[in-house]
Amino acid sequence: MNRRARRIAVVAGALFLLLTGLVWGGVFTDLDRYAVHHLMPWAHFGHHRLIQAGPMFKPQIESTLGGTLVALWTYPASPVISGLVVLLCAWRLPRHAAIVAIALWIAANAIELTGKLIVTRPFVGVVGFSDSYPSGHTARAFVTAAIVAWTWRRSAVPAFVWAVGVACALVAIGDHVPTDVIGGALLAVCLVALIASRTPTRASGSRP
Repeated sequence: MNRRARRIAVVAGALFLLLTGLVWGGVFTDLDRYAVHHLMPWAHFGHHRLIQAGPMFKPQIESTLGGTLVALWTYPASPVISGLVVLLCAWRLPRHAAIVAIALWIAANAIELTGKLIVTRPFVGVVGFSDSYPSGHTARAFVTAAIVAWTWRRSAVPAFVWAVGVACALVAIGDHVPTDVIGGALLAVCLVALIASRTPTRASGSRP
């Protein structure tokens, strides 16, 4: 068992739970409200349904080129595309590692959905953000990046650069407030580190 990964998992999990409670209690309402007014140049606010079928199968097209490009950056983190990427990685990995990778992706989605069903934040200026915590796109981005890096070690840096960009882009296009993406990132770090702490190294010596 990798003790360092276990410690990371514990710390990230504790921070995720702490942030969840603080978001629920409205501690970061002013921060999220500030982001709504100042950090979302390509936002088109409306009521965000809990599950939106359209963005799962096609990328968002915004009214400006900049907004469209930023939205396209986030599209691979959608459930369908990220799921296909994970399945491709699973096909390349040994059987045990493939099962772990798929289970990791499923767990991230399940916890995201549970959070959005349970956690309701105080009003931050837009109705759609009342049940948007944590960000599933952010969690999937980091989990998918970890699985890609586990499968192809040389892809680790670009994969995680993309994941960080997804978190920033989600705020810029008005899909999530900062606490959503921070929560999604902490969730992903916790899950990946937990798996890494219990998964033996592959022949190549890489870990998720």
